[in-house]
Amino acid sequence: MTITIDGTSDVLAGLPALFGFVPRRSLVLLSTLHHTDSTCMVGPMIRADLSDVVTNPKRAVDAFARQVGDQPVHGVVAAMIRPLTNPGNDTKLPQRDTADTIAALLTGHGFTDIDVVHVPDIAADARWRSYRTPERTGVLPDPAGTVFAAAAVAEGRIIAADRRDLVARLSPAPEHVRERLREPISTTLADATTDQHRPAAAAARLDRADTAIRAASQGTLPTDDADIIDLAATFAMPAFRDALLALPDNTTRHAAENLILHLWRHSDDPIAGRLATVIGIHAYLRGDGVGAQIALEHADSGQPLAVLLTTMLRHAIAPSKIHGVILNASANARHTLLSEPAAEQA
Repeated sequence: MTITIDGTSDVLAGLPALFGFVPRRSLVLLSTLHHTDSTCMVGPMIRADLSDVVTNPKRAVDAFARQVGDQPVHGVVAAMIRPLTNPGNDTKLPQRDTADTIAALLTGHGFTDIDVVHVPDIAADARWRSYRTPERTGVLPDPAGTVFAAAAVAEGRIIAADRRDLVARLSPAPEHVRERLREPISTTLADATTDQHRPAAAAARLDRADTAIRAASQGTLPTDDADIIDLAATFAMPAFRDALLALPDNTTRHAAENLILHLWRHSDDPIAGRLATVIGIHAYLRGDGVGAQIALEHADSGQPLAVLLTTMLRHAIAPSKIHGVILNASANARHTLLSEPAAEQA
């Protein structure tokens, strides 16, 4: 997210918007990058459960260093988010040994401007304090009033109270519903595979999917079994999936994501594994890395698109860097589907 920042308080208050949920009992490692006008902006970041970090802090720091790569890092903030052991004494910070270990590991990776801070909660008026320089302290502004939150709202991104709320989004329909639709979707996928070689049939299939995305933009999702079956097969078929990735803005991407999530809930593997990847791609292109990662947990990891998405997330590649690639590939896929095959020469 290319938003300039004013200081540690702003960074910490912006974490719910940056991650899409309010992190609790977590370690957050966040980089700030040099901007062209000598200001700083938020760079690659990770979050890990604090219980895991206490056991193996090296794993989190190594993962963070891989994400940062060779980007022009200005500084690193390591935030330990957990309640105080003694709320009446906010100068006695918890898990200082872990904080010292994290600082040493970051130094070992070549980072120089490092601060490790404790904050009991990500909420208005919560006080943070530096482990390394105890007199460095500050108070968080209201997270809902940050520039990060404003950007998230403008882009249609969700800010959940807890990561579990985001995970709960990917809850399938009851088994008997998915069982009823399993065979029809599989049969229709075979039809879609044939349609990719028939331009008129491909055009009709793309038109139905485009219409469904427009309807989802207005808050309407398909309820008829026939429509769900048809659309699930279309978005699960790679040629049609690719042709439908070119969308004009994040609002439309969010609508497409909600539509495919609805189809995913009504599907079983292997169709569901394919659809989860498409959900993840749309989330990633909207800048929702956490949503993309959660979707990947349900995806078929052997799909080339899932492998690509995993790589982009692991290396913290900004969506803006691949928007053009996705748009061009999608346009080419649509053109191929709609083109009559060349006549054979006698």
